[in-house]
Amino acid sequence: MSRLLARLALVAGLLAAGPASAQTTGTPADHDALRRLMADAVRVVDDRDYATARRILAEPFVSTIETQQTFTDFEKLKAAFEDLYTRPVLRMKTIRFAAEADDFARIREGRYAIAQGPTREHFELADGRTFDVAGRWTAVASEENGAWKIEAIHMGVNYLDNPVLAAIEKSVVWFAAGGVALGVVLGFIGGWVFGRRRRAA
Repeated sequence: MSRLLARLALVAGLLAAGPASAQTTGTPADHDALRRLMADAVRVVDDRDYATARRILAEPFVSTIETQQTFTDFEKLKAAFEDLYTRPVLRMKTIRFAAEADDFARIREGRYAIAQGPTREHFELADGRTFDVAGRWTAVASEENGAWKIEAIHMGVNYLDNPVLAAIEKSVVWFAAGGVALGVVLGFIGGWVFGRRRRAA
């Protein structure tokens, strides 16, 4: 009898805990607004939409991007992003960004929301190569005058399994191999010219 009561108590406890653990903070309108905020952030990356970026970023804000550079100044953040499309090495043609949330955002008193989830970025380089990189994001948003804005966002990728770094490493290897080959050729030509001069003398 005591064993049966213990089992019933366990089941009752699980049933009681289930709905509570599934409950979320904030209103449905809050979560709809936060989903729109995430969609806007994705559009900023895909379309280089800096007007939207200004609108959805709080002031002040802090942003740490995949290179682990941290920005608190909008113009410097914009310049770093534009550099991806003008740099001489691994210059980007397009970036397509997808983000999901692990769960509903946790909305705290004071109108702050915390959320995190996985990302998938598709890079197309100017030379035609493409890379898909998986990562993670964590963000803190706050409500200002009825609008949710990003206070802080941190992006991260797995640097131990990263196709972009693999491409850089391959480029370095080819550059080094090319330098060695050029040195061998120049050495051969120099030796041949020097040998001819000695024979002529």
